[in-house]
Amino acid sequence: MNWHHQNRFIEACLRVGVKEELAGALWPVLKRKYSESHRHYHNLTHIDKMLAALGESGQGTDEIEMAIWFHDVIYEPKAVCNEADSARFFVRHLGDLVNSSVAKSVSRLILATDPRRQRSGRADEDLLVDIDLSILGSTWNEYERYCKAIREEYRQVAEDEFITGRRAVLESFLSQPIYATVYFSKLESSARDNLQRELGNLVKIP
Repeated sequence: MNWHHQNRFIEACLRVGVKEELAGALWPVLKRKYSESHRHYHNLTHIDKMLAALGESGQGTDEIEMAIWFHDVIYEPKAVCNEADSARFFVRHLGDLVNSSVAKSVSRLILATDPRRQRSGRADEDLLVDIDLSILGSTWNEYERYCKAIREEYRQVAEDEFITGRRAVLESFLSQPIYATVYFSKLESSARDNLQRELGNLVKIP
């Protein structure tokens, strides 16, 4: 699997103009980031599933694929600047090695995955965010594994505090349409069912 990840990452870099040796030198850095011990969901498995969803959508671009590789490269569960830091990481390592328009697009796409941002309505951003949120519309068994992985990433957070924060996240998702693209709109109903079910399971223990 590591060779699969490395080869696909290098191929993506080559398509946007990064030389193979430079992409190969960056891969161990990226791999180390996504393999940090506190990551139980935001890891290379998540990247794999996003890349698969991108392929299934038939709407991929090189910029979107690069944004997938970098969108969670910086991830600290309680931080509020992960997306901005991830965009800066991309610019720092590859910004001068790709066309300026590509660098701007990838940075913009990474920033679009910040859940605190309003949707812009731009087609590429909508597609990337829908891909990132596709886990919400999975089967209940897969969704439940996702919930447990998220809780594990917040293991240092007290139960009451976690429930309060998680409720706010779920209610925010439910307050508006979850998916903005035609392709992923088929997941809307199952995603809302999963979110409602999780919400009902978030019961504070007296």
